[in-house]
Amino acid sequence: MRIRRYIAAELCFLGLVVFSLAVVVQVSRHVFARKGAVSSSGDSGGSGTRALSQVPVPDIAIEPVGSFLGMSDNLLIERMRSQAIAKMKLNKGGSSLSFRVDFADGSRAAFKPAQTNLQTIPRKEVAAYRISRLLGLDAVAPAIPRMVSRDEFFSHLHPDSLAHLPRLRAETIFNPTGKTAGVMMYWIPVIKDPGLDTPEGISRSTQWLSQSQPIPNDVRALAAQLSELAVFDFLIANPDRYSGGNLLTNEDASRILFMDNTMSFFIDPQAWEKPRQVLHRTQRYSQRLFDALDRITQAGLTHVLTQAGEGNFEILTPAEIRSVLVRRDYVRSYIGQLIAAYGQPRVLCFP
Repeated sequence: MRIRRYIAAELCFLGLVVFSLAVVVQVSRHVFARKGAVSSSGDSGGSGTRALSQVPVPDIAIEPVGSFLGMSDNLLIERMRSQAIAKMKLNKGGSSLSFRVDFADGSRAAFKPAQTNLQTIPRKEVAAYRISRLLGLDAVAPAIPRMVSRDEFFSHLHPDSLAHLPRLRAETIFNPTGKTAGVMMYWIPVIKDPGLDTPEGISRSTQWLSQSQPIPNDVRALAAQLSELAVFDFLIANPDRYSGGNLLTNEDASRILFMDNTMSFFIDPQAWEKPRQVLHRTQRYSQRLFDALDRITQAGLTHVLTQAGEGNFEILTPAEIRSVLVRRDYVRSYIGQLIAAYGQPRVLCFP
């Protein structure tokens, strides 16, 4: 009898493991939807479900920052969620598909569709935005999931983008209902490359953030933002930040913009090595951000990374969420070691 009960229990456990693996595989595709197969060609079929652009966005932070570059998050999100698309222009120069979207009211957004490029997984932009607000950071542009139909996609292409139709048809992933599960992000009008990720820029900022010398007063605010970025990029496992031209600021270089987060949230610790190196060359941190790590919990992440209302997709998989929690513990431990070595006032020297 005991053997039969044991075998039954083991079979139940194995069933749960197989189910969990199936969920991870399905969600790891480029689309948000967990139901239905995906295809990059063919006509749409079926009536489909309610567009994700109509789904209400849940509270995105326990203590929300609520603004980006002086504008309300809610205002920017509502525009991106509800405004009709007037025109879509392919952004040139990148290996992935990215568009500038002009809305009917004159506002703009960047749009990344579900696509075959494995380095661009749009849902991760939403995850980065919501986790940034959970931490009290306002450097990530608001991002929301939005389903765009094949007809809407191709009928609003800018004339300059028509020459790229073969690529767009081949690389954009549409589900069986003829929709691509993409992400809309606020379009930042002007961005600047201040050279912070050049060898010279990295050398200067490393000096600012080390314990070996005082921080020059004229770069203190910039140094504080670079310190926040080091923590943020490690938490989201983003190895792409210091890859050249991916560390940008607003027009007057007063605000570092935490942009391009689609190649992040890796589970494999080997992919964390580059952001870990940046974390380790940083020895000065923010007291507020260190305290905000307490909000990175299983419950907190589940709350901000579950799309309200729809219930048929996850912005991060359970395995990706667990990996964030592991990295949170690593950051706490590393900063704790610095505090033990140098004292809290010297390490947590930024507000």
